[in-house]
Amino acid sequence: MTPTRFVRTLRSERFADLDCAVLEYRSRDGSTDVEPRMTLLEELPLIELVRLADGPAGGRPTAGPGNPAGDAAFDLRGAFVFANGWQSWSPGWELAPGERMERARFVGRLNVFTDHPGLVPRRGEVLASFLGYLRSGGEYLALASLPEGGPPLSFLFRRREGTVSLLAYAEGHRFRAGDLAARILVVRARSWFALKDVLREAYAPYDLFSRLAFLGAPGEPLVPGGYESWYNHYADIDEGLILADLRNLAGNGNLIDRLYIRPGKPTVFQVDDGWERTVGDWRVNEARFPRGMKDLAGRIEEAGFIPGLWLAPFLVTRFAPLYREKPEWLLRDERGRPVAAGWIPAWGHDFYCLDLSIPEVLDYLTGIFDRAVNEWGYRYLKLDFLYAGMLRGSRRNGDPAWIHYRKALERLTSIRNRRNGKPVAYLGCGAPFEASFEFLPLMRIGADTREDWDWAQARFLRHPGRPSAWISMKDTIGRALWDGTVFLNDPDVVFCRTRRMRLSETEKELVALTARIFASQVMFSDDTADFEPATEGAFTERIAELYGRISGREFRPERVPGFRDVYTARSRDGRSAAVLNLSDSDAVVPGSWPADKAVLARFRSEGGRTVFAPRSISLFDGLEEA
Repeated sequence: MTPTRFVRTLRSERFADLDCAVLEYRSRDGSTDVEPRMTLLEELPLIELVRLADGPAGGRPTAGPGNPAGDAAFDLRGAFVFANGWQSWSPGWELAPGERMERARFVGRLNVFTDHPGLVPRRGEVLASFLGYLRSGGEYLALASLPEGGPPLSFLFRRREGTVSLLAYAEGHRFRAGDLAARILVVRARSWFALKDVLREAYAPYDLFSRLAFLGAPGEPLVPGGYESWYNHYADIDEGLILADLRNLAGNGNLIDRLYIRPGKPTVFQVDDGWERTVGDWRVNEARFPRGMKDLAGRIEEAGFIPGLWLAPFLVTRFAPLYREKPEWLLRDERGRPVAAGWIPAWGHDFYCLDLSIPEVLDYLTGIFDRAVNEWGYRYLKLDFLYAGMLRGSRRNGDPAWIHYRKALERLTSIRNRRNGKPVAYLGCGAPFEASFEFLPLMRIGADTREDWDWAQARFLRHPGRPSAWISMKDTIGRALWDGTVFLNDPDVVFCRTRRMRLSETEKELVALTARIFASQVMFSDDTADFEPATEGAFTERIAELYGRISGREFRPERVPGFRDVYTARSRDGRSAAVLNLSDSDAVVPGSWPADKAVLARFRSEGGRTVFAPRSISLFDGLEEA
């Protein structure tokens, strides 16, 4: 399909010794009307996309029955497609033919947590935002946005039609003649590692990770880590509890003590939700923290840790004074009603978001950040529910959501150092990936985990972004390509504890190793005063030893054919491998799995087959190089 509103130009670039195509789309003429919910840049038959990726020397395969794209490797009706959700809590994993992402039922507001605000795919369609790919065997055909401040992109794969639509979330924008609308990398890679190397080189000019260097140890891979209060106390925190956590973090052999404190590595101590008066009122709750947040940050720093603090800066609940005193600051729809940014019963059911187009709102938020960093002393800020800044609405000062969102993030994260010179880091969570990555390279890349395998009530509602150990791991595996290329992936916390815990021993192993194999932050939220040497100590020692074995290695995941939730992982050098069975049943996984090379064996041999236990991981080391 030839674009009419946008002119496409093509150039060849070489990344990681692989010839790639870069498509640029510019507006042919100035917009006569503002852009609709989603703007179509071009719809391409898959055969055309393959031809572009292959370049002039690639040749043009012949189409035939069952292969409308005319390519021996790629067929939209038969390939795996990476369905990458647009923000942290939106699902992000491969879909086989016939599979689709669920949406919440009965409580429709839950879909705000995961749906792309501009488009919900229909049956037979797969939507991927920022990065999408087709996989056939070990071969990949990928598209990735290389933005220059433009609208976020999505790729809509239509299986039956054999086409891919290139779409921009530019609602409310007016393109001028010649404006750049998109830059899209198109690459055909013969392996997962080849694709990851291309992405690493393509995103290198953004210089994403240098600002995070202080979170790591010199000469070692950058893997930030530390303690956070959420899964220990949830929002029920106070000064006494947090100081007890602080006192007991070092010295008893817990996971963070072993991995970070004893080796002298930078260690984060982050205070999560519950310190504020209410969500949307970011003053300290003096009843819970009578000596204030500055005193607490000072105590954290005196203990040798990096003080961290949770904020959801764009949110306002009904309980916040701002909701009553500044109603004109709320984002509203075309009828003047506040836009619901989500639904949480404890927050009064519906909650709302600020209109980031209003200068006074940005001044207000800047004051909050300046106080948290420069007055109080926090240097690791977890910024949550950021998708609220990109929701559809009628903004007071016009312009599309992405422009105001980027301006807000650029301003708020511009505090790179405290006034005393100490550096500051920001973790994005619930964040739109493409509009955030230049400002928030440390990023949560999946749903919240949980001390249970799944959350039965939310599963019944089919809420795809629900807190769930199972869902969180699927996202962590699915977005492993991004780790060290576009983001340092934060997989949420790992658990070692035995009390207040519904995960079994093998399930905890699976959570802990999935997080370390495929991501680059190790956060921990167990009760530091409740460490049990006989049980938790032995488990911690085993996990720490396994972490040491896989440190510095990159692993590629791959779904095992015939299973929905069974994966293999192999290191780049081929010396280490794992089988991750996230299903509820035994899984017979083809391949050579020598028992004498197993450093974690959750399998049995049966009739010449290797049977892997449900909800488990098995790890092999010292294998022959592939």
